[in-house]
Amino acid sequence: MLIRKYTCQNLFSLNVNRISSFQGQSFVIPCAKYLVTKTIERCTIFEMAWLRFLFCLLFVKKCTSQGWWLSPENAPTCKPGTCGENDETCECSLTIEHRLTMMTTNPPLLVLPTNGRLRFYNTSSIMPDEKMSEVITCDGYGSRLVIAINGKFPGPEIVAYENHKMIIHVRNLMHTDSTTIHWHGMHQKGTPGSDGVAFISQSPILPGRTFTYKFTAQPHGTSFYHAHIGDQRSMGLYGGLIIYPKYKFYSQPQVGFTVIIQDWNHDDEPEALYQRMLNGVYNQDEKTYIEPTKSIDGANFSRFHMHSGLINGKGRFYSYNNALNHNGAPLEMFEVEHGRSYRFRVISAATLYPFRVYVQGHHELNIRATDGFEIVRGTGSESRDLIVESFIIHPGERYDFTFLANQDPDIYLLVAESIEDLRTKNPPEYHAAEALIRYKGNAKTTKDRDNNGQGHCTYNKPCMIFNCPYLYYPTSTNLKCLKFDQANSNEYSSKFKEVVTADETLFFNFAFPGEPGNTPGSVNGHQFISPTYPILTNEAALTTPCKASECGQDKICSCTYNVELTSDRVYQFVLTNLGTGRGWSHPVHLHGHYFYVVKMGFGTYDESTGKFLLSSTDIECLGNKSYCNEAQWANSSWTDNNIPGLQLDYPPEKDTIIVPTGGYVIIRFKADNPGAWFFHCHIDLHNTNGMGMVFLESKDKYKGFSNIGATNEYGVLRKIILITILMVVVPLY
Repeated sequence: MLIRKYTCQNLFSLNVNRISSFQGQSFVIPCAKYLVTKTIERCTIFEMAWLRFLFCLLFVKKCTSQGWWLSPENAPTCKPGTCGENDETCECSLTIEHRLTMMTTNPPLLVLPTNGRLRFYNTSSIMPDEKMSEVITCDGYGSRLVIAINGKFPGPEIVAYENHKMIIHVRNLMHTDSTTIHWHGMHQKGTPGSDGVAFISQSPILPGRTFTYKFTAQPHGTSFYHAHIGDQRSMGLYGGLIIYPKYKFYSQPQVGFTVIIQDWNHDDEPEALYQRMLNGVYNQDEKTYIEPTKSIDGANFSRFHMHSGLINGKGRFYSYNNALNHNGAPLEMFEVEHGRSYRFRVISAATLYPFRVYVQGHHELNIRATDGFEIVRGTGSESRDLIVESFIIHPGERYDFTFLANQDPDIYLLVAESIEDLRTKNPPEYHAAEALIRYKGNAKTTKDRDNNGQGHCTYNKPCMIFNCPYLYYPTSTNLKCLKFDQANSNEYSSKFKEVVTADETLFFNFAFPGEPGNTPGSVNGHQFISPTYPILTNEAALTTPCKASECGQDKICSCTYNVELTSDRVYQFVLTNLGTGRGWSHPVHLHGHYFYVVKMGFGTYDESTGKFLLSSTDIECLGNKSYCNEAQWANSSWTDNNIPGLQLDYPPEKDTIIVPTGGYVIIRFKADNPGAWFFHCHIDLHNTNGMGMVFLESKDKYKGFSNIGATNEYGVLRKIILITILMVVVPLY
């Protein structure tokens, strides 16, 4: 009897309060409480065990010895060490809320930068390290609103292992903004409902609500998570996601440093940034218009004024009056030991700008991987390390490199310098993200700007730069470009043989075509309009379909552009940046897949100055207005599998690739992942403006996936279980 009573009391204490949080019809709550209370003294041990099981299914998402989580606030937060190598499941929580930069929290006080440290605004005393670590500094200029994750900017790095079952609870504590989280690099095979794209795979997470993402940690390598609604990434809603490989013979070391780069604007929040891209950026103090910048080849950058660059949420602002002076804000620091090799995982969470990454005083970087996939130069016996002086990274891309700490044990700068051509700026400007690499034993905490630039590059020994969005630098710079398609896959399990023969070729033009006053971002002339319901689960409710009467070779239309893909076919996409809407390079990201880069085509350049002259002549744009909404190969003998220059022997894998202005990229992949997958320019402002589309892949197969809508809200199943409980309990009376 005592055992029976203890068991019943245990059930009551475990479950009666949880009934209060049931989100079904409110009238069942007092009824259920009454039945549980009255049943405590009447049930047998067997009956109690059965009821306990049903209550567990009803009110507990996952019944384990760790107990039930009331909310992400009392769950294990995502932090280093959360997920062990031998664990089957990696489960943690992310809480999203607004914070202010350059402010302490308890008590709230403004802080100021000084010589690589911080001090309170009303004293000259330097803050201790532990207090400094609580402050979100960005570039130390003013105090502005940002989005923090678990109180951090950027959010906490999630480290897991290949094939881990990932369960991430995301709670939105912003007062007025909805959000979603995309797991950039995770292919979501079998879990399209956890891809995290607003109105494609899910409805946004409303303020005060929680959504649980479930997916498998695949593939291995460097990925990241970020907001996928509007331009929230520009406010800091992102963090690293590192998946260590199951097999240990990948390039070593695997453990290393994560470097997340962002272009930073002092003044504007996401909606204001978007409006300024459309309407122009002005210097309010000087009452002058700020001209958009260009890259060295003359390609445009959109109207987004970068004040500073950040690495892991830290940077420093260089004065407009003197580009050699900075404000002394603290930088991220990486400590190394002389003689050891280190891996750096570089992630671009940038809103718009590409960056050239290099390490001061260390002129050989060994590029190990891109977008999580290992790469080298050459194949077979010709395979060799991909050694460069620096590389260019575009928004959404990731690059891993290793370098040997073999210089004097000093302090050096890791620099991510914007590839803007700022030579005509008056007064001069300097746009770079910086971090410190300090040799162990050195006590320095700051270092001034690297003024030597690439003076070590000579005519006889030019410096090699990997992944340029153009073909040439001016000859006077002694810099050489290495195109991305000159790399090869170094993945032991590469399935490139699956795509040696393409079944179908599709052309997609990423550009800004149209007449003056109507040149939105588009794909094949379709400005993307988000559905009002997730297209993954509610395609029938789509109210903005593309109509043949409104879209075409010489038309610009606004609709939910989508293309159906057939299961197991090998698709060859020709991504172009041609026609009247070219002029901006676009980093294009494919959700749900990685792809093989089999060829890059560029336009014509002046080899002496590096300036772009003419678009590629390999492709013919159809129509009368040169929008390039439809295209074909200019040479009719070029067919799916008969294109000169295709690299089909260990082509490199990727999920984000730069499409150069006036050029094209050919990619291939096998349609083996049913779902609704977004395909878009990863420049936030371009994406928001409509430069995206959706692939509906194997629609007949993804409708039955159990994780679609994998939210932690209470659904039909729990209501059925509640009815079952009532049916079991009532006969006891």
